[in-house]
Amino acid sequence: MKSKKFLAILLTATMLLSTALVGCGGSSDGKKPAEGGKKGQSITLISSDAKTLDTSKSTDQMSFNAINASMEGLTRYNNDKPEKAIAESWEQSKDGLKWTFKLRDAKWSDGKKVTAKDFEYAWKRILNPKTKAQYASFMFVLKNGEKFYEGKAKEEEVGVKAIDDKTLEVTLENPTPYFLQLTAFPLLSPLRQDIVEAAGDKYGTDPSKMVFDGPFVLEKWEKGSKITFNKNEKYWDKDTVKLDKGTFQVAEEMPTRYQMFTSKQIDGTAITGEYVQKMKDEAKAGKYDYVESTDPTSFYMIMNQNGEKANKLLTNSKIRLALSLAIDRESYVNKVYQRGFASNGLIPTGMVAGEKVYRDVVPEPLKSVANKDPKALFIEGLKELNLDPNPSKYTLRYLPQGSATSDRAYAEYFQNQWQSKIGVNIKVDSAADFSDYLKKTEEGNFEIAMSGWGADYNDPMAFIELFTTGNGNNNGKFSNAEYDKIVKDIKKEPDMNKRIELYKRAEQILVSEQAGIAPVFYKDKRFFTQKYVKGLQFPSFGGLYELKWTSIEGK
Repeated sequence: MKSKKFLAILLTATMLLSTALVGCGGSSDGKKPAEGGKKGQSITLISSDAKTLDTSKSTDQMSFNAINASMEGLTRYNNDKPEKAIAESWEQSKDGLKWTFKLRDAKWSDGKKVTAKDFEYAWKRILNPKTKAQYASFMFVLKNGEKFYEGKAKEEEVGVKAIDDKTLEVTLENPTPYFLQLTAFPLLSPLRQDIVEAAGDKYGTDPSKMVFDGPFVLEKWEKGSKITFNKNEKYWDKDTVKLDKGTFQVAEEMPTRYQMFTSKQIDGTAITGEYVQKMKDEAKAGKYDYVESTDPTSFYMIMNQNGEKANKLLTNSKIRLALSLAIDRESYVNKVYQRGFASNGLIPTGMVAGEKVYRDVVPEPLKSVANKDPKALFIEGLKELNLDPNPSKYTLRYLPQGSATSDRAYAEYFQNQWQSKIGVNIKVDSAADFSDYLKKTEEGNFEIAMSGWGADYNDPMAFIELFTTGNGNNNGKFSNAEYDKIVKDIKKEPDMNKRIELYKRAEQILVSEQAGIAPVFYKDKRFFTQKYVKGLQFPSFGGLYELKWTSIEGK
């Protein structure tokens, strides 16, 4: 999500959050809620603003924060493993193509029953071209899902069907080893057709006109400020939920976050730049708890290759590769951003392919061309375009992820890298905030921009599929016939070793041969919480927080 999915995830570079609890007390397995929490428990966590509350149209981790808190699918992630949620049980056919889910007695926040039809409607809505869901390709795992999206099959031919109120039958296009993980992703939550249709195009903008089947009910969304939520008294597992209310508070500037956290106005925050070491030292001194780990999120530059809407220079692969090679990734993560791990590939550390850790068996592709001179490559590209070979005669535009001081500092770093090493002029454009940045990149109103994706499930396909032709999240409009064919071949290949070789080839095309993207860094997980926050999880997939098992003790 735009987070990879990270964003995902896209995820603003100032919001790199975490997954594994390192220093926090409370329940470590997440299954047994902490005891002794007092009534009236509330929590306030830092977030950038959401884009939408509509599950079908959401793409970013900020939206998934609210959706994950208030909605629930067939399964739910608990410490990154999908567990039974609305589905009480399921069976899989021997050929791996058919799944049958039995639903438990669950209710919406207005008291009506959650039914299998709610899932069928929600999943088909994602695939309906009229929805314009950027995640539509996510549902191509369903039989005839892609054909329906392309207008080549009827809706009733799509492989999801409510047999009765409590039975959902799912038929896949090909055996998909990570399918159960998909059912825990917020995108696949059920939706009430009557509620969605009553709201029309406004659905997902006003929580008071929505219903929820998850642990919490969204109360109010003050855009640009905060989202507030209360415990859902109709939730099937409400006795597990200890929090009574909470807030996702928007704060972009690092000094503001630090001040709010140290004064206990907020209970958890991510931090970047100069404040990282300061807060780590304070955490070691026992002032608060600290989370640190790796995370399956990758950040990279996207370059708009749609010549009709962007700079013609970026349609040339040598020019794109030159821009990629000119970036000093180690310097950026160590001295400027002071977070993450320098990357030379797309697939981040920790992602698995079957039983193998992908990055352990596949080298990062950009390293194979690291000895090339970026300026010489840029000039070669200009000549291929029949243009004047003097880089200083051209200007490229870079779009930051917001207007915070840190965003400007990051932009200036990349501006200096490209101007000093290649000689091309770089103009830094403006984005009012993260939502404005998302809008501009999704509409193609940019030339170069930092993008990020957090894995939606634990398989390299979560990243590789993003850059197929026409993918709704392929904002740079990278397109390569061989790459597209490889992705289709992977989906049909049952042998994991062969799948790994195909993933390897696809990553080579994207990163080192065609330079569809310019890798920058893999996300780390650094998050600070107050000592009284217990059981808060930081998922690797979906939203940044899992609040179901969280409690407040000793505040």
